[in-house]
Amino acid sequence: MKPLFYIFSFLFLLYFFSWEVHAQQTTETARFKIVVLGIQIGQMTAQKVGFKDSIAYKVDSQVSFWFFGDVDLRLNNRAHLVGGKITKAYSDSKTNRGNFASKIIWNGSQYSVDATSYKYSNRSALPGPHSWCSTKMFFHEPSGNEMFLSEVYGLASPIKKIGTNIYEINLNGNITQYHYKAGKLEKIMVESTIKDYQVRRIN
Repeated sequence: MKPLFYIFSFLFLLYFFSWEVHAQQTTETARFKIVVLGIQIGQMTAQKVGFKDSIAYKVDSQVSFWFFGDVDLRLNNRAHLVGGKITKAYSDSKTNRGNFASKIIWNGSQYSVDATSYKYSNRSALPGPHSWCSTKMFFHEPSGNEMFLSEVYGLASPIKKIGTNIYEINLNGNITQYHYKAGKLEKIMVESTIKDYQVRRIN
């Protein structure tokens, strides 16, 4: 009987602790469509998962468009924050024209960067720490006095407030605007070396 008792006790404790972790964890999800010239070319899902002082943000997108031939793209961005500071960030893109990946890790004094994207490469260390990145912008409105860390490029740039609830970031010569309404992200306008596009909230 004792082995059976120990098994049931272990299963009970496992259930209790998993329930407690789940109870303390919060999850928020937002969905968007990706639009070029009024035509939807893809979709995007953003998720925020919080536990105590740790928050994970992730954004997954899939698009298909024409740029001197058909282009299919899957882009996944990730960021992990502890105590409000970015400790690591990742970006992974898979296309029918090549695959790219970026990794940014905080080592206690600076960020180590290994970033590659379309016609772009960056391995220069970056001072920090920073608290804002693209995945966080999906769930929080800045004030316009923050620094922004790009998960894709491994670069930092100021977040500038250019209008009521409108913020602009210039990274690697590309300008991105974030538009908010009642504290929620409603639209993103993106300048891209491949094709300009918009991200519009669905729910």
